[in-house]
Amino acid sequence: MFDFLYLWADIIWLPTAFIIVHKAHRWLALGFIICSMILVRLQAEIMIFIGYDNGIMGFLSSNVHSRALVVSGVFYILFFIMAHYSKETKGVIFMAACLTIFFAIFVTTSIVMLL
Repeated sequence: MFDFLYLWADIIWLPTAFIIVHKAHRWLALGFIICSMILVRLQAEIMIFIGYDNGIMGFLSSNVHSRALVVSGVFYILFFIMAHYSKETKGVIFMAACLTIFFAIFVTTSIVMLL
């Protein structure tokens, strides 16, 4: 049971995004969270599939999936802070910010998974 909870621990960010983000940006925020969750899972699955459960370099002893959850969680918190204070932002600008944070999650989790 705890393995199931561990695999789906990042699903808690979906209702959080729906509550914290302003009404005009909710669907963009939910799309961002879902795409980021898929990205993190794909990265972790690739690392586990090629045989590096603890990263390629092996500096850290934790699992790559748990590292990715922590890194993406930090970026989600930064995203929520940004989204809370950007109430009057146009949808295109908000989507550009979502894409920027999405690629920041990708690059950062890639580096952390290598360690």
